[in-house]
Amino acid sequence: MTSGTKNIAKAAIALFAAIALRATASPEAIDAQGLMTMLASVESATASYVETRYSPLLKSPLVSRGTLSYRRPDRIEEHVESPRDERFVLQGDRLTIEDTSGNRSVTVNAGSAGGIAALIEGVRATRAGDLAALERDFHVAASGTQERWQLRLQPRTPALTKYVRGITISGSRARIQTIEVLEASGDRTVMEVRESLR
Repeated sequence: MTSGTKNIAKAAIALFAAIALRATASPEAIDAQGLMTMLASVESATASYVETRYSPLLKSPLVSRGTLSYRRPDRIEEHVESPRDERFVLQGDRLTIEDTSGNRSVTVNAGSAGGIAALIEGVRATRAGDLAALERDFHVAASGTQERWQLRLQPRTPALTKYVRGITISGSRARIQTIEVLEASGDRTVMEVRESLR
């Protein structure tokens, strides 16, 4: 083998070794700012969900189904389709709650709506990639990688801790896949989400 051929062989081995190392290396960890930047790239999203509520007061978990939609900059809507038809719309600082089965609707300032508004705002700010909005109400910690991340939100204020102990949102890249809420009462809800992004 000539020295030129040996050098080509060595270079090829080095290249294959580098490719193999890159393929087996662990993915780069993601931080809260990196995650928010990725989520902020979404203009709008729609999703179907199945939510399961666990409570010591229930004989068996309560399952509800519905849809979620988000439109930049600040609109998020949840439509509970079963077991009861309800709609929650947060746009800007206005929260509208509709009981479509009873044909009733009420609109309030989100700040006066207590825990439910904070929960919806936590999801909206996450979907929007708005770290500043999240940090107003929650301590924020991100972990994982772009392919599999988790965002933990812990309430900052005593007013909010009356309603919720924590929210954990997980997903992959710019998609939210699971939203878990641990309420102050000890109840826990887990929402499994199937998102389509635009």
